[in-house]
Amino acid sequence: MVTTGDDEEEPRRAAETTAAETTAADGPLAWCLVANVARETSHGEGGLEIRSGLRHFSPGALVWLTPPLWGDGGERMRVTGRRRNNRWHYVSVVIRTWHLENYRVKGIYAPSLLSAVLGADSRRPDVDEHPLWASREQAQQWADRANRGSLPVHFRDVDYETYGSVHHPPVSDPPPLEVGVKGRVFHLAHFNARRAVYSPLPPPVEPALRLESD
Repeated sequence: MVTTGDDEEEPRRAAETTAAETTAADGPLAWCLVANVARETSHGEGGLEIRSGLRHFSPGALVWLTPPLWGDGGERMRVTGRRRNNRWHYVSVVIRTWHLENYRVKGIYAPSLLSAVLGADSRRPDVDEHPLWASREQAQQWADRANRGSLPVHFRDVDYETYGSVHHPPVSDPPPLEVGVKGRVFHLAHFNARRAVYSPLPPPVEPALRLESD
């Protein structure tokens, strides 16, 4: 049975936030991708070590995800949620997303939650905040693909001075031979059960077989 985490999240939010925080005349402060921590997570060599939830989060805990900052297609993402055994405080960590399930999009209504997701710290104004999803549709695209049992996308052979930051939502399994990012085509280099790797370099062309005549 998949838990949504909503049943445990809503009473806590109501208890800790004021009416001003939970009332938004113009809708949510932001839209965010969310998921639940799997009740059983695999670790160690071959994934043979089974744990209940994660170190920082209880099984079924609701976490809020910000867009990936690395070129691994979302294999690792920064998440924010209630710390295990201390549910009155948010904690933000980077985890592997195969420990998550039941992706969807939710609105952020409480300024305290928004600050936690952004990583805002009034004591350290020099620290940059983490970006949010550009739109509800972008977050929903990630949710839809992640729920289909898709593969995170990695990139290699990328000249970041030319291409800049390159990200792409997870792809189907088996993955397509090409994906488009920022108007450029990236070719499938290889894939396995964990990820699909793309490169701007075209695949090598095998020489044509020449038949010798007698």
